[in-house]
Amino acid sequence: MKNYERVISLLKGILLAYIVTGIMLLVMAFLLYKFNLSETVVDIGILICYVISALIAGMCYAINAKSRKFAWGMLAGFAYYAILLVISVGVEADFQLLSTSCVTTLFICIGSGMLGGMLR
Repeated sequence: MKNYERVISLLKGILLAYIVTGIMLLVMAFLLYKFNLSETVVDIGILICYVISALIAGMCYAINAKSRKFAWGMLAGFAYYAILLVISVGVEADFQLLSTSCVTTLFICIGSGMLGGMLR
């Protein structure tokens, strides 16, 4: 597979992952509005959203790979996280880059992307 095809495949996977993220966050917002969920439940829902979205990105990116699918999935999970990080830094003025939740989210996204790559 040529390099530009790899980049296009990555962009398609990331786009699909962010579409899924948007839908899941809208569902979470609706559930929060209707049922007045606690902060803990919302945090768990957001983590589940990250896991599913990075998994989808890893699956989409590794679908045409002949070998090292786990590595391609990890790359897709990291790309998903990197975009998420850029958006978070842009939106929140006092964003803590090396906070526990930020590092945990990094490992969740990379691990989920790797799992998605291995499932394909």
